[in-house]
Amino acid sequence: MSAASIGIEGALEALDGAAGVASVRAWMERHREALLAHQDGRRINWRALCAWFASVGLLNGKGETPTVRCAQLTWYRVGKWLERRNERAAERAAEALRLEAERESEKAAIQAEIRQRRETEALEKAALRDKMEKAERAAAWRRDEAARVAEHNQRVAAEAAARKARAAAVASAQPTAGHSAVAPAGDTTLVTLDLPQIEGVSYRAYEPFDPTLPPIRKGEINPLSGNAWEFGDDLPGYPSKRGYEFEDDWLRDVGRLLRARHDTTSSMTEEEKFAFRIARGRGRL
Repeated sequence: MSAASIGIEGALEALDGAAGVASVRAWMERHREALLAHQDGRRINWRALCAWFASVGLLNGKGETPTVRCAQLTWYRVGKWLERRNERAAERAAEALRLEAERESEKAAIQAEIRQRRETEALEKAALRDKMEKAERAAAWRRDEAARVAEHNQRVAAEAAARKARAAAVASAQPTAGHSAVAPAGDTTLVTLDLPQIEGVSYRAYEPFDPTLPPIRKGEINPLSGNAWEFGDDLPGYPSKRGYEFEDDWLRDVGRLLRARHDTTSSMTEEEKFAFRIARGRGRL
């Protein structure tokens, strides 16, 4: 007979026989809780119980009818044994609950990590899409801006060439200080502003210009420098930015002309005050 074919029934019968299935201890182990519930806190009558043990043949560990002292001692030992057994069972249950809680916690942590990773990936993809869209919009704007600037530069260059040609035609006609000068050139009449001769004001302020050209506006591109005009629009009655390569040079001339025309800023328009203060603040006066 192999060990694998031998069952456990014989071993259990041998253990029960050694413990004494008809012993007082075995009976107490099985019925202690029921007896305590029946007594409901009342003292046990051990004499009556021992007489009943003898009548049904329940014996102690020595095979004798238990005495009151023997029954009480056995009762106490069974109580302690059951208490330890219950404690071990509670510990095993608590350990099982702890392990289950750990497994659930690990499972929740893994699921949270997966969700976090997915959310992070989604955010990264959204950020990349947004970045690509912004880059495409910026590239489209640069293309449009480059085309607009090129068209503007071509137009300004053509206007500058036309002005130079007209200026060459009237080079002999010089403006009189304090008066407007008119110089015909083809179909367009060039004019000069009625400006006083101020020391430190450059010749650009007194050059003839085409009055039909629109004033320069803030933000337009200066074709000579490639930068945008930053400090306001052209001022009526003063030199246009169109004849200047650098805005600081225009601020210097206009600021000095404004100072010569006005004793204080209180008589200036808001646009004139702005230009004068910028010129003064940038050290151009």
